[in-house]
Amino acid sequence: MDRERKDFINALIVPIGFVFLLWAIKIMETISGISLSEYGLEPRTLRGLIGIFTMPLLHSGFSHLASNTLASFILLFGLYIFYKEFATKLFLLFYLFSGIAAWIIGRSGSIHIGASGLVYALAWFHILSGIIKRNKPQSAFGLIVIFLYGGVIWGIFPDFQSSPRISWQGHLGGAITGFVFAFYYKRIAIAHQEKETEEEEDELSEENPYWLEYGHHNDIKRGEETKAEEVKEIKEEIKIDEIKPEEKVEEDKEKFKYTYKE
Repeated sequence: MDRERKDFINALIVPIGFVFLLWAIKIMETISGISLSEYGLEPRTLRGLIGIFTMPLLHSGFSHLASNTLASFILLFGLYIFYKEFATKLFLLFYLFSGIAAWIIGRSGSIHIGASGLVYALAWFHILSGIIKRNKPQSAFGLIVIFLYGGVIWGIFPDFQSSPRISWQGHLGGAITGFVFAFYYKRIAIAHQEKETEEEEDELSEENPYWLEYGHHNDIKRGEETKAEEVKEIKEEIKIDEIKPEEKVEEDKEKFKYTYKE
């Protein structure tokens, strides 16, 4: 129980910190009256490369920020619950490559801001990883994500956007990122699976180990005795010629004496 509580608390640190950072930046913009939107991602320009790092941190308004806050928190929390220490690496990869994808496929002359690309990367990774690994908890988590944030399915298509100002290219870039890494890391273990394996091993070691071990040794002993008996039977069936060389020569002479000259 202590371990589960510790894992739960650790899984909250990064999501809370990230959400706090998003709100701190927006509040600072509001108080100072300075907009940082110009430092967003501008596709296929050298100047816009900085937006790969700044885009998820900047939002057009509090409503835009609020729409990404809950999704970011829940998806990051799930990432750290399922992948623990490896989650930080995944988070950084999603952050970086969702921005790169948006920089490549985004519309020229536009500036993209918001954490939606990162949200889509996390959401699609959770949904696909649960299916690929056939992990029920993560599959269930993916279904919850679709239920709470159904836009991750339709948000990648331009015709389903409620406003032309919404960056569907950023959504698509995030979805592609989550899709690619879900398959690339399909063999990494989920923390839940590791825990089940450890519990099964503990249960086996606690279930009357002294007579299970005794029975195991008996099985080995019986197997060795059976093998020895089989070898003995084979040897008895095979007639081994133990005649000495001199006796063999005399026997051959007697048998083929007409071929020998004295």
